[in-house]
Amino acid sequence: MKSKYKTLGILVMLIASPLLVGLFLPKEKIVTEKAFIDKMYFFILADITNHWEEPAWRNNLDTMVQVDQIDGMDAWKEYYTNGDSVLLMTQVTAATDYIRIIVDNDGKERMRSIMLVDVQGKTAIRMSEEIIENNPIKRFIGLFNDNTQEDLQLYLTNLVEKNKPQEQEDSDDTW
Repeated sequence: MKSKYKTLGILVMLIASPLLVGLFLPKEKIVTEKAFIDKMYFFILADITNHWEEPAWRNNLDTMVQVDQIDGMDAWKEYYTNGDSVLLMTQVTAATDYIRIIVDNDGKERMRSIMLVDVQGKTAIRMSEEIIENNPIKRFIGLFNDNTQEDLQLYLTNLVEKNKPQEQEDSDDTW
């Protein structure tokens, strides 16, 4: 009989622990990544606003499909190479600042802000994503299963790679 209560107590602790930890985790978190690109900001702006071309330089993106505007914002479906997809809505807040609302297939919304700054003919870019999770158990799971930072890093790495200066080929042909 004691072992039954002991087993039940352990089971209750296993279920209650993630809930208790999650209750003490913040509901909101912001993840930020930055990059510095050796091109003028309007070239970078053209890259991040031309969704049609994104699959050519983002190595995890398969297809972009434009859908009807939502609340006056341009809307796109992003289909990834792993089979996942998200709805992406873009709101222009300034000439070089954008807010993207990302809706996952399960209805979870995230807000990503993109800021470009011209630095003597080069571009500093900062991407921040705000995640709000009200469910304490999902907050606990997010400690181990949150790819937000990796997603932002991959996007910026792909953007930097796309905009690397072209190396001039040495030519032996002289006329």
